[in-house]
Amino acid sequence: MGLRNKNIRLRTFFVQYLLALFVGFLLIVLISVGLFFTSLKTGFIISVGDVEANIESKKTEIASAKTVSADLIPETCEYAVVSENGEFLSGSMTKSEADDAWNVIQSGRRTSGISLMTGLNAQCYFPIERQNEIVIVKYSALSQFSAEFLREHLPAPEIVLFWTILAAILAEIILLSRLYGRKISRKLIPLQTATEKIENKDLEFEVQYSGIQEIDVALQSLESMKTELKRSLETQWKIEQTRKMQISALAHDIKTPLTVVRGNAEMLNDTDQTGDQRQFTHYILKNANQMEQYVQMLIELSKAEAGYLLQRENVNTRAFLDELYSQIHALVSIKHLKTEFEEKNLPEIINLDSSLMQRAIMNIVSNAVDYSPDGGLIQFFVSAEKHRFRFTVEDSGKGFSAEDLKNAAMQFYQGDSSRSSKSHYGMGLFIADSIVRQHGGSLSIANSAKGGGMVTIEF
Repeated sequence: MGLRNKNIRLRTFFVQYLLALFVGFLLIVLISVGLFFTSLKTGFIISVGDVEANIESKKTEIASAKTVSADLIPETCEYAVVSENGEFLSGSMTKSEADDAWNVIQSGRRTSGISLMTGLNAQCYFPIERQNEIVIVKYSALSQFSAEFLREHLPAPEIVLFWTILAAILAEIILLSRLYGRKISRKLIPLQTATEKIENKDLEFEVQYSGIQEIDVALQSLESMKTELKRSLETQWKIEQTRKMQISALAHDIKTPLTVVRGNAEMLNDTDQTGDQRQFTHYILKNANQMEQYVQMLIELSKAEAGYLLQRENVNTRAFLDELYSQIHALVSIKHLKTEFEEKNLPEIINLDSSLMQRAIMNIVSNAVDYSPDGGLIQFFVSAEKHRFRFTVEDSGKGFSAEDLKNAAMQFYQGDSSRSSKSHYGMGLFIADSIVRQHGGSLSIANSAKGGGMVTIEF
């Protein structure tokens, strides 16, 4: 499948993001500056030029007035009357402020240091000469709000404008970053979905493309890999199924000549033979029996892997357990083991394949018998809860090792020789697990509080 023409490159996506940021910056600045100049025109903000023009218009009146009072000074200004020698006489400024103003005037400057970031010490001074004294009018080097309340509680409008623009730009960066972050996350969802499905071996899905060229190239590679992997797994599955069928057929075919060999050996055993001949016949019978065990094991393995043909039916629980207990007693008597049975909340009827489930449980019991010392105790717990039937077997052996707990239900696993039975070839729990899983249940392996092995089936 080729990449679609409408796909965009990843760098184009990021250029769009940067362009959106730039346009946002520009709009924020233009709107903020536009509002600032609109405020100047409407009188909401008083500019420095307006203040200076107001002072200039009252200069003559101040210079000729008999005494200088606050009424003569513009509203946004402060003043100080000093002698020709700079001695503070009167005014709204403090003596210290008046001294600073006098020093600025004497230095030939009209302004003190200006800081746009804080607005501190951003002052201008306008001297007006009178007879034997000088009036120094102080006003801000920045524009001012016309409302007294705003002048008292806010910095100069230029400073407010600066911090407003900065805050708006930061907000824009955060919002656009989150917006484009979500967009790129959505574009990556098809890639994430494809990798998760391939990882879980779910190959029956259609790859959904993202619209980003670089991501779609990766998705196209994943689609090709998915197709090849699916083809490979199907081929492998067919080979595996053929192998199982061949093994199963071979195992059945071997049974016929083995039966002939064993039957003839048994007939020979009934004839008059020398000591050597009788020994040779014994070897033939012994190994024929062992070969039949191997063949039977292969047949059981094939059945467990392919799945048993279940014939589930409603079975009387009491009758099922009585038959099971009868088999258990016969098995444990070989090693003179003690048994304890505990039943709880049992239903009258259970739905299962009676023959196969008894076989699964007896495999577990057989392991418990093999691993328990002579005269030991095997405990059986049978219960039902919320439509789930549970059967637990606890032996009095050494318990499972850490490796056993992970692998005991795997085929051919025999584990530690202290907990292995040479009569089952590592198939007992594997077959039991297969039967239980076909009943929609599970088999779990653990060690009991007393230290022995504990196997539970639930379905």
